[in-house]
Amino acid sequence: MLGSAAGALGAMPPAGAAAADPYPPPFSTPHAQFTVLDPREEAGHIPLRDLGGRQRTLAAYRGKAVLLAFWASWCPPCRRELPILQRLQTQAKSEPFVVVPVSLDRDAATAAAYIRRLRLDGFSSFIDTQGEVASGPKSKVATPFPLYGMPMSYVIDARGRSGGYLTGEADWSAPDALALLRFYARS
Repeated sequence: MLGSAAGALGAMPPAGAAAADPYPPPFSTPHAQFTVLDPREEAGHIPLRDLGGRQRTLAAYRGKAVLLAFWASWCPPCRRELPILQRLQTQAKSEPFVVVPVSLDRDAATAAAYIRRLRLDGFSSFIDTQGEVASGPKSKVATPFPLYGMPMSYVIDARGRSGGYLTGEADWSAPDALALLRFYARS
């Protein structure tokens, strides 16, 4: 299962590590640090459904890194992070990564109304109404992406493997975050 605590390592490379080492650049927020998953686990064939009901798998993004950002309308920090994701989603068209938000709301109408209320024009999101893609610690069903808080983001590398995660809101447009996403686009 992705995100297992046993396979998680901090993002900091060992002392004296060479620039060519397979460690991503560090990225942290005031409340959390990006956690590297080692070994990386296959995530490419996980199905997603957009707010219009159309299905797509993460494999559709193979060749680019994926910022898989879980959010919900009931999550106050998500309200602060969503505009950042919307801007980055627009800017990412010229980047080696894509932004793939996934709402955990119970229905697409609620998520769509929230996006409209925040005036996030052109924001594209998926939804996980049944908890098949992500779940919290009290869930009785194992999912590919365990959630340890909200919002929570996973970074998938260009080969479709989960590279790590960050719990809590983040400025994904910050230079350190962009360096992290570009690293996973190359690995």
